[in-house]
Amino acid sequence: MGIREFYHNQWKLLMIITIIISLLAAVFLIYYTIQTGSPVDRDIELTGGKLISMSLDKAPDLNMLSSNMPDVSFKLVTGTEITLLVETRHDADDSAIINKLNELGMSGEYSIRTIGPSLGEVFWKQAQLAMIIAFIIMSLVVFILFRSAAPSLAVIFAAISDIMVAMVGMHLFGIQLSLATLAALLMLIGYSVDTDIVLTTEVWKRKEESIEKRIENAMKTGVTMTACAIAALVTLYFVSGSHVLQEMSLVLIIGLLVDLPMTWLTNTGILRWYMHRKDKLST
Repeated sequence: MGIREFYHNQWKLLMIITIIISLLAAVFLIYYTIQTGSPVDRDIELTGGKLISMSLDKAPDLNMLSSNMPDVSFKLVTGTEITLLVETRHDADDSAIINKLNELGMSGEYSIRTIGPSLGEVFWKQAQLAMIIAFIIMSLVVFILFRSAAPSLAVIFAAISDIMVAMVGMHLFGIQLSLATLAALLMLIGYSVDTDIVLTTEVWKRKEESIEKRIENAMKTGVTMTACAIAALVTLYFVSGSHVLQEMSLVLIIGLLVDLPMTWLTNTGILRWYMHRKDKLST
């Protein structure tokens, strides 16, 4: 049995596997939220703190820096230039931190950004509200477009699954939730809905061909869209040299890779099931 035959004959098994992955991601995020109050660790933008960015000529030894300065955390951004990011409390003495870095051989142009805890909490509440509103508007648009529960819920489920598994990926890669990564997650909703609408429109509204042929036609367009987006984001990640752009692009890459099975296994499976059920009821 070839890949094409397996894909079309074992669609129920493939759909169940991806649904289980989504449920496991949901359980993990719910548990983590109960433990910490957030599904993903928050950046200083959403908790409050101080960020020192220092441009360097060569990459430092982060283990050496951490052992000498245990009260702060370090991140290294590479690309067109090397940047050391130092995160600490909002009330920390930044002059003392800079002097300590100079003693350890770290010197270069630097910038300091401070966000108070109260402002960070405001940003966090606004971030949650933005995500909720985005899902509500997206759901309304999908329901208006298809005017049927099953295909609309399939699109919404795929988008939610993409976000959940992308958040689990953020845990795996040590990416914190910030205003930038939140923007990436919101963009991911758009990417997910794009491919899902391509699929659902082809299967739902064009009935002159077999459902297998309709899925394959949609897949040619949808997978090409996703592959082009991933290629652009990979390029952005490696050449940008910006910590913000690298985190945004990595979140989107994870989400788009997740979107492939969620769209072409889960969503197609739900649509197949609904179309078969509809055909049985009409006969």
